[in-house]
Amino acid sequence: MDSLIGTIYEAGALPQFWGSMLDGVALQINALGGNLITSSPAGLTITSSPSVELATREFNEAGWNADNSRVNRLLARANHPGFLTDADLHTAQELASLPIYTEFLTPRGAAAGAATVITGANHDGIVIAFEAFTEHATAHKAVPLLNRLRPHFARAAVLSSTVQQERAETLLEAFNATRTPVGLLDAKGKLLMASDAFDPLLDDLVVDGAFRLRLMDVEADNHLAELLQTATLTNKGASIALRNDKKQGAAVLHLIPARRQARDLFSKVAYFTVIAHPDNTSLPSADVLSALFDLTPTEARVTRGIAMGQSTAELVRELNVTQETIKSHLKKIFAKTATHRQGDLALLITGFR
Repeated sequence: MDSLIGTIYEAGALPQFWGSMLDGVALQINALGGNLITSSPAGLTITSSPSVELATREFNEAGWNADNSRVNRLLARANHPGFLTDADLHTAQELASLPIYTEFLTPRGAAAGAATVITGANHDGIVIAFEAFTEHATAHKAVPLLNRLRPHFARAAVLSSTVQQERAETLLEAFNATRTPVGLLDAKGKLLMASDAFDPLLDDLVVDGAFRLRLMDVEADNHLAELLQTATLTNKGASIALRNDKKQGAAVLHLIPARRQARDLFSKVAYFTVIAHPDNTSLPSADVLSALFDLTPTEARVTRGIAMGQSTAELVRELNVTQETIKSHLKKIFAKTATHRQGDLALLITGFR
């Protein structure tokens, strides 16, 4: 018991340990893992333990959180001073017939869970849930131990919330001092906080969507949605051109993954997004293009050549490469700039003036 309580308070002070702590507690009560869910006006923020992370993501992507009777009924009984199981919140008939169970939870062996609601420091609803008990009776048997741990979960959750808020505010103060338009995003692309210089861009270039940051440029937004589903963004980030209604480049949104110490300090923050407005008076140099779109030096030279109206044949002669090499470079350039044709690429680049 002392060891469990120790890991709970460690997670409170160092939020990056919530996942491993929830898995450790789950192991003691014959559950698969756990989730820390924060419900606020901005929506749901979920921190999953490694054992249930995939299932939790699939649950959300399938849209079950839009009408989640488990969470809704739990929040409706928020004054209950303890953990409630799925069987406490639903009748046996509901457990056997509701689509959330029949179509998702039961086939995955995750129909039995136990959760509790805690009021956060900012009056957010904090839910601590343990998932995928072997059966409903096992979940019910675990409740007395979970209720003994509940005050410690509550203190740790409130502490984590405060720590995260203070860390993020301190970071944003630094960005505000440099007047940098920076937003902090979670792993799904949801805007958590933003610097003062970022706010004027909302509803102009970007939109604070219910589930993720959305881009007014539809093609760029589709590109962002694709990137959020791949490991590319997590591993090395990306740069996305934001076009105006004339399809000219208006700005570039840089997505930088929070890694190592940055991820440890800001466990909910997966990406830092910076919006840059290039204001050079001529075509961007190859160096600028490389920085804007993460192009290699050769890709940047090809891009600038296209923007200047050069044909692929001219680029072949100038760079002393084959036609196939130029085609290969263009394919990579199109992917990085979210364009599909040389004309679109030229229009995009010449928009940065």
